[in-house]
Amino acid sequence: MRKITLPLILALGLLLPCVANTALAASVPSAADSIGKQLDKQMVQRYAAKTTDDGLSQSERENRMRARTIIMGTVAADLNDLNASCPLARQMTEEISRYLVSKGYRFQELRKGSYIRFHPETGELILTRNVRQLASRVGTSHAVLAGTYIVSADNVRFTMRLIHTTTNEVLAMGTATVSISDDVLPLLYDFNSSSRSNLLTGTGSGLQ
Repeated sequence: MRKITLPLILALGLLLPCVANTALAASVPSAADSIGKQLDKQMVQRYAAKTTDDGLSQSERENRMRARTIIMGTVAADLNDLNASCPLARQMTEEISRYLVSKGYRFQELRKGSYIRFHPETGELILTRNVRQLASRVGTSHAVLAGTYIVSADNVRFTMRLIHTTTNEVLAMGTATVSISDDVLPLLYDFNSSSRSNLLTGTGSGLQ
């Protein structure tokens, strides 16, 4: 019995790092899915609740709402410096976009520098106060996905919003936290050496 148990324990010990790495790799998509679910639930409550006898099932009503909603996605900004972002914020937007598209929402790429505040190094950014200006220039979507993130010693907290393009009203809001692992840490680096140095020493914007 002991001869069988020892190899089994050793085998499990070798497998644990693989399981841990898989969990770390899934942390950002999982956080994005959580935010996407929160946004979708609030949109369903707002726009797909049964108010009249339209002959549709709840599922059909929700699918119709999603198919009629066009969302423009932007990269979240650093809460301590709204002109800054990071690769992790870009990945988060990509993952949230993936989730919303899979649910049936129509998504519009915002990679047109003439329409938005654009920083080649950090990606497309939008601040809440600029939504009306963006809507007047683009004018084809119903909502803009925008948000902020804050970096602490161990985690990155994202707050994402769906903002109505004509009224600036927040239609839905979702939050999630990503643990800063060895896989996530490089995604917080800015593209300039000073920000990278500040991040490593804990003296930069957002580190507490």
